[in-house]
Amino acid sequence: MSSFGYRIRCRLRLRRFDGNPLRRRSDRIETAAVLMSLLLFAAGLWPAAGLGRQAYEDGLRAELAAPHRRLVAAEVVDTVRPAQPGLGERARTVRWTAANGTPRTGQVVLPTAVPVGLRTEIWLDAAGTPTDPPHSRLETVTVAALTAIGVMVWIAMILLLFLVGLRLLLNRYRYAEWERAWSLADQRWHRPKQG
Repeated sequence: MSSFGYRIRCRLRLRRFDGNPLRRRSDRIETAAVLMSLLLFAAGLWPAAGLGRQAYEDGLRAELAAPHRRLVAAEVVDTVRPAQPGLGERARTVRWTAANGTPRTGQVVLPTAVPVGLRTEIWLDAAGTPTDPPHSRLETVTVAALTAIGVMVWIAMILLLFLVGLRLLLNRYRYAEWERAWSLADQRWHRPKQG
């Protein structure tokens, strides 16, 4: 028999609602709080799934905007004097040829280490101005999954903090009861000294 399985069974045995006279009121309160927390965690799956679905739909909308964007080759035409060479990104001026053959220039964010004359690829929107790259399906799925998981982690952390706080409060109550019980036992069992 595995020790892990044995420990789980022992923990479950401690959490039963039965007529055991050794179970204190604080034990029953703690058990009810654990059950309530498990139910709230399960109930939190629905809002987490809803927020994940909303993030997925937002990503799909961003993906659908992608056909209006196109990738073109551009050349860096400005020089930059960075404060620290090779570090950071800045808006840089680039030049490309539009679909009708006219040369165009615009600003895109590039690393400061990119030299003048280097050819790079930029995304253009329907109006022909530089824009951010479109969302990929992987980004959409990743953001949706992380949103749902993040909500569940927050719910779990809040419930765990609640259970830890409740247990600390109940332990203070249990220790006070234990001291009172020993005090009563000491008074009952105390024998006067015979001299």
